[in-house]
Amino acid sequence: RESRAVDISGCWSGQWYSCKNGHHGPMTATLCKMDDAHYSATFRGRFWKIFPFRYSTVLTVTSEDASTIHLSGSTYLGRMFGTFSYNAAVTESCFDANFNSCRDWGKFEMSRCWSPCSQ
Repeated sequence: RESRAVDISGCWSGQWYSCKNGHHGPMTATLCKMDDAHYSATFRGRFWKIFPFRYSTVLTVTSEDASTIHLSGSTYLGRMFGTFSYNAAVTESCFDANFNSCRDWGKFEMSRCWSPCSQ
């Protein structure tokens, strides 16, 4: 397998949006390459404007080309929230993902942090 043209490891910052109920909030992510097929991802943000969240998951590379890496994964966030599944398209500067669970669906829209993460 050839090396990727895009390195998506590092810090990302932006927003999450619920398409079900219109809720949204800030979000950051830190991606770290585990091997050619997996990235560890830690997401942080807030919902309902005041409640912080943080969770980690492993995202699997499902396809890639010279400019975009496609990732998928899922995370169980407890009985209250259930399992969230993700599909993302990541370029050098944009992280766009769709998420869904039995109770919610929406998107993450983030851009590359060009300064070190303060997490």
